[in-house]
Amino acid sequence: MSKLNVDVSPDPTFAELNSPASVEMKELIAKLQQSNDLLYKMINLETWALSETMDYFLPGFWSRFLENRRTALQQLIDKKRSEKS
Repeated sequence: MSKLNVDVSPDPTFAELNSPASVEMKELIAKLQQSNDLLYKMINLETWALSETMDYFLPGFWSRFLENRRTALQQLIDKKRSEKS
């Protein structure tokens, strides 16, 4: 068995880890993660508000929606399994 010729970069030094560029990159990643978290919280809030509103106009809307979603997901899973066979 032949060995793969892989170019492995050396571990960064402590000075490189704390360089201004590295610190700025870490801050940008943290901001992106926070923005992503806030986006999902907003989506959850909007979904809840929509479901509450729809339940007001059509009682039982949310439970029917969830049941239809479960059925559709099960059909998708069954279809994927049958395609693999």
